[in-house]
Amino acid sequence: MREQRRRLFMGALLVALVIGAGHGVIRDLFASASDHAALRKEKESLAAAVERLRMQLAVEGAKRLEVERHAADLNAQVEELNGQVAFLRARKTLAKTADQQP
Repeated sequence: MREQRRRLFMGALLVALVIGAGHGVIRDLFASASDHAALRKEKESLAAAVERLRMQLAVEGAKRLEVERHAADLNAQVEELNGQVAFLRARKTLAKTADQQP
C-alpha cells in the first residue's frame, strides 16, 4: 500500500513536471517567435538609421569640400589684395620720394 502511494505520487509528480515542461517549451517557442520578430524589426530600424547616417555623412563630406574650395578662393583673393596693397604702398612711397626731390 505504501509502495503503491509512493508510485502514485511519483507518477503524479512526473506528470506535473511533464505538463510544466510542456507549457514552458510552448511559452518559450512563442516567446522565441515574438523575440525573433522584435529583433527583426529592430534590425530593420537600425539599418534605416545607418543608411540615414551614411547619407548625412555624405552630405557633410560634400559640404566640407565646398567650404574648403571656398576657403581656397578666399585665400587667393587675400593674396591678390595683399599684392595690390603692397604695390600701392610702394607706389605711394615712390611718389613721396619724387615729390621731395628738387
